[in-house]
Amino acid sequence: MAVDLMGGSTGVENNLAACAEFSKPEDLVLVGQQALIQGTPHAKVLAAKGATFRYADDFLVGSESLIEVLRNRPHTSMAVCSKLLANNDVEAVVSSGDTKALLGLARSHVGTLPGLQRPAIIKSFQGNAGQFYMLDLGANVNCSENMLSQFAKLGAALAYSGGGFESLHSVRVALLNIGTESGKGTGLLNGVAATLSRDQRLDFVGFVEPTELFSGCADVIVCDGFTGNIMLKTLEGVASHIRQKLRVLAQGNDALSAFGRELDPERYNGALMAGLNGIVVKSHGSTGKLGFLSALNQADKYVESGLTKVLVDNL
Repeated sequence: MAVDLMGGSTGVENNLAACAEFSKPEDLVLVGQQALIQGTPHAKVLAAKGATFRYADDFLVGSESLIEVLRNRPHTSMAVCSKLLANNDVEAVVSSGDTKALLGLARSHVGTLPGLQRPAIIKSFQGNAGQFYMLDLGANVNCSENMLSQFAKLGAALAYSGGGFESLHSVRVALLNIGTESGKGTGLLNGVAATLSRDQRLDFVGFVEPTELFSGCADVIVCDGFTGNIMLKTLEGVASHIRQKLRVLAQGNDALSAFGRELDPERYNGALMAGLNGIVVKSHGSTGKLGFLSALNQADKYVESGLTKVLVDNL
């Protein structure tokens, strides 16, 4: 796996600390600025354990336009990681860097899966009846009917690849909307619903409201990237608020303390940029050591499952 050490706001040392706790350090290709890496205690430990280093003294801060990233910054740490993936030198990329830059570089160097218009950011959540997936969480602010229909197939294929389903058709797919009744919401959403209802390969169960996200009514929930990103950040904010309250209430109560730890978003950090011709995991820009380690573990899981081939076979 290629790891962009320069991404995110928590610094190279934080990302190196997470890499040092990864179970297979010999599988890591660590990319970043030489001056910030050399001599750090974690870098020395990782080198002794077999990790490889690729130095890239240029890096992105997140304010660059996508045109500048693609045309004028070919030697950034993120670009080096993308090229390593494109050349099959690694099987995955993990970065906390800017989402638009990471997606743009990955699309430029790696490309998208055959027939897919755009990749989407997808993440799994733990609901009342088990795991469910949601996409798009921020890659595409504006989505056409075709894109949302493709995201439904992409999400179903990813869910199916994780196991637990008898067939692709047994994965229940829903569209996020302001109501469950037919005709609710925008004309675009109703057009997508009509298309998905006719697709014999999918088990389309209709619309789902935000209040039902964790109810177990669907295995995959589809929305545009604007809606999905707001939903994701709202969930993170609510979870943070509850955890702060629990810190006071949980004093001396082991059960409440354990529940508070379960709500820690660091434990679930990392989202897949699904639909690329390779595995790219986006880590939250402000995540700590535990969160970055979670993203590394997620990417490793996708590599071990042969995810890209599974998606190609089931899209």
